[in-house]
This record gives sequence, C-alpha cells and structure tokens, in this order.
Amino acid sequence: MKHPMAKAASLVLALAPLASGALVAGTAGAASPHVTVTMQLITNTTGKLGGQPKITNSNWTVKKGETVTVRIINHDDGTAPLTGNYMKYVKVMGTKSGKELVSGKAVKTVSDINIAHTFTVPGLGFNMPIPAAPTGKTNVIIATFVAKKTGTFLWRCFAPCGSGSDGMAGAMSTMTWMEGHIKVVA
Repeated sequence: MKHPMAKAASLVLALAPLASGALVAGTAGAASPHVTVTMQLITNTTGKLGGQPKITNSNWTVKKGETVTVRIINHDDGTAPLTGNYMKYVKVMGTKSGKELVSGKAVKTVSDINIAHTFTVPGLGFNMPIPAAPTGKTNVIIATFVAKKTGTFLWRCFAPCGSGSDGMAGAMSTMTWMEGHIKVVA
C-alpha cells in the first residue's frame, strides 16, 4: 500500500560520545538518566523504493538503564489497518505509563482502522501504534521506556504499509526503511 502524502517533518536526535568514540543518544558528559530520540515518518520517498513510507533515524544507541523517550513526528494520513495476528499491535506496550501521547492526548490503544504504522521492538517488549495524521496536519506520538537489557534489537513496522499482496514487502522488509536496530550498551 502506498501512502499519498509527500510531506516530511523536522528531525532531531541528540547525540553524545561514548568513551569508545561511538555516538549514543543523550547529552554530553556524565551518563544521561533520560534521553529523547526523535524520528520522522516520511512518505512518497524517491530511490529504489520510491513511493513507499520510511522512518528516518532507523538505527540508534542508548545506554542500559536510561529512560528513553521516543518521539515520532508523522504527516502521513494514509492508513494500513491491522488484521489477524497483527491486531495485538493496536495496543501500546512496554512504556513506563502503559500509554503513549498522541498530539498531547494519552492513549492505551489506537483503532485498528486508523493505524498508519507501528514502531515495534519485540526484543524489548515495546510497541507504539502510530495513528494516521488528520489530512493536512501533523500528529506527534511520544512514548517512554527504560532500556533494561543490553543487546542489539530489531524494530519494525507491523502495519501492512509496504508493497505486495499483503502489504508486507518492499519497504516493510528493507533495513533502514520500515525496520532498523536499537543498540543498548552497558
């Protein structure tokens, strides 16, 4: 399924150096107890998967024990309704409050027919359902979790927003488009 919107939003990711020289989300200096990662959801992209949606900043690193706030800015008004085994992704999972904020309103679920995407990290038990933005407007989705274990964890979108008969091909199965990695370091 191709999303018709061609808008993009601003993107901010605060980065701080680790002792190894690698960059990690956070602030410079001593270990940050709280970091914010902002991602951008863009549609009608160009290149090998032109026209298919993409979430930018698909790979990032945080420290174990940090509280991580994920902020996704979304202009996409297209929907990719969930069905079958994917229905569980209508629920917010793994957040500190059991909720996410959608344009300032706290929610525990998003209607399956209003979902545009998900930001799901199965290995961390974290899921953010991303509702479609109202036409011509932006919605901002914010959720907070604690990085409790180290490792490299795959995130992906489980809404059928890609190509193919089931919407799960193309961008959906391409690294740095609708999937990426979160690395949690000691």
